[in-house]
Amino acid sequence: MTIETLLLFAGALLVLFLTPGPGIAAMIARTLDTGPWHAAMYGAGILLGDMFWFTLAVTGLSAVAEQLGPFWLAAKLVGASYLGWMAYKAFWSAWTGARPKPVFKVGSKRGWIATFLAGIAMPLSNPKPIVFYLTLVPAFVPIEAITPWSFAAMLLIMVAMAVPTAAFYIAAAHRARAWLSTPTVRRGADILTGCVMTAIALLLLLR
Repeated sequence: MTIETLLLFAGALLVLFLTPGPGIAAMIARTLDTGPWHAAMYGAGILLGDMFWFTLAVTGLSAVAEQLGPFWLAAKLVGASYLGWMAYKAFWSAWTGARPKPVFKVGSKRGWIATFLAGIAMPLSNPKPIVFYLTLVPAFVPIEAITPWSFAAMLLIMVAMAVPTAAFYIAAAHRARAWLSTPTVRRGADILTGCVMTAIALLLLLR
């Protein structure tokens, strides 16, 4: 696997991690409720859960890469449809102002371990992340080029992209609570999310 491929993968992850979603919303809510360190613990749990699904996606794709053949188009269509559905939900949220159900109740005082486990539970209790990684990985990385060393490099890239982006949102929430809660900012975040999901779906179909 070339350096250029890893950089492309890193760029894709950076855009995806910067795009607001349920995990970001939960970290912001946790920051506003109990402070940045609890939010960081929650984010660490989410990252661990994402790495689990990413590992399953990579190992599964590597195992069936030679057999995908005529079924690859169907797999691409399913992945693009799912990403399109995510884009639709984001645009609908921007249009209607509907907000997802909060992960934590206001005033919740869960401890560090409970917060970390709740973060892990978010991706592990939802199979959607593995569908997401099943579409992301083949779109940016040749499956046959994934070796143990490149896989380890990709995991490190995930950490390198996730930590600063999570820190950015947590710090912003800690310093600008009122600004982040305004409808205009939330609507803009939803529109950005919808555009990114649409772009990735198109990229998947065209590659």
